[in-house]
Amino acid sequence: MFWRRRALFIAAGGRHNRRGRQLVTTTLLLGSIGGAFVAVPRDDCQKATSLQQKRQHGSGQPRLSSCSVNSVSLLATSSSTNSSSGGGASSSTFRSYSTKADEYFEKHSKVPLPRIIHDNLDSMLQRQMQQLGVERRQDDTHEEERSASSSKKILIIGDVHGCLSELKLLIEKATHECNNSQNFFAIILVGDLVNKGPFSAEVIQYVRSQQQEKRNLFAVRGNHDDAALAAALGDEERAQKPRYNWTKQLSDEDVEWMADLPYTITIPSSYLQSDDNRDTNDANKQAEHDVIVVHAGLLPNVSLSDQRPKLMTTIRNISHLDTSDGSDGNEERIENIAVAKAWKGPEFVIFGHDARRGLQQEEYAIGLDTGCVYGKQLTGIILPERHLVSV
Repeated sequence: MFWRRRALFIAAGGRHNRRGRQLVTTTLLLGSIGGAFVAVPRDDCQKATSLQQKRQHGSGQPRLSSCSVNSVSLLATSSSTNSSSGGGASSSTFRSYSTKADEYFEKHSKVPLPRIIHDNLDSMLQRQMQQLGVERRQDDTHEEERSASSSKKILIIGDVHGCLSELKLLIEKATHECNNSQNFFAIILVGDLVNKGPFSAEVIQYVRSQQQEKRNLFAVRGNHDDAALAAALGDEERAQKPRYNWTKQLSDEDVEWMADLPYTITIPSSYLQSDDNRDTNDANKQAEHDVIVVHAGLLPNVSLSDQRPKLMTTIRNISHLDTSDGSDGNEERIENIAVAKAWKGPEFVIFGHDARRGLQQEEYAIGLDTGCVYGKQLTGIILPERHLVSV
């Protein structure tokens, strides 16, 4: 009923402005057959302040908020700025404001796109091995590479929003209860690592430290990561808001890392094969196609390369505008459809962003934002079996 020949699809992310009641994010119009028509809003980033002004921002404390009533004691230990577990702030937060991201922001007054917008887990693992000085033979297969790891399973985690203790608890729980106390082959965060919660800078530094310790912990970029990066680079409007004071704890290395977060990470189907899921038809069907991790979602019937970064971090609904003639000769109906319902594959999409809807489970998509920063749960999904775990 929805996909009629004359139908239009309106994809809108974000919420209505309380005063103006206008959408504050990108709106994309797609013809049901053929091309796309795009209305892109004014860029959010304001003109950068001078380098001297940036260096004079001063210091500030992160805005504290309760992530969850769970594990209060762990929250206290996480506040240490030099945690022995690698979860604290880096020993030096000196900002030279001379990184490539800073230079781009000075010139263009907007946050730079990552070097690779749509990344691939296989490529990311190869680059990480090269950075760590580990050579990989050209004839290595996925299976040989994975056999060197203690586990073949992959853990995807929902929106963290500065809740460092819950992030550590979820990884620990999933490791011991769902993975025989073995490290996961890879862990991927669905974006919005920061903002709202009490330990945003520490979350970034924890993830970076895990990579430095040869653990395959990756992330995609979310809308809050984008906004925080803008503040760190000198966005005057954001830098003046107390909610972004924590960005002054970031080092050049932290900023460069954030600026290079991809918008999507594709997990090849070859990584989803296991001895456990070869015996059932359902498991075989699940492993036939790639998995795509993205922060907010993807537009249906649009190739990955044509997906727009703003929409990938903000989309929540697909609004269907039916322009077919009704019984009275000129009837129009608009119906909002959750992006998870609208996505019809064949790739399986894992996303976050939509805490209001909570856990969303559809045939070809799952939404993992279960509102941890609002005192609810932090949720992850374990591949290839798609087992859910939460704290």
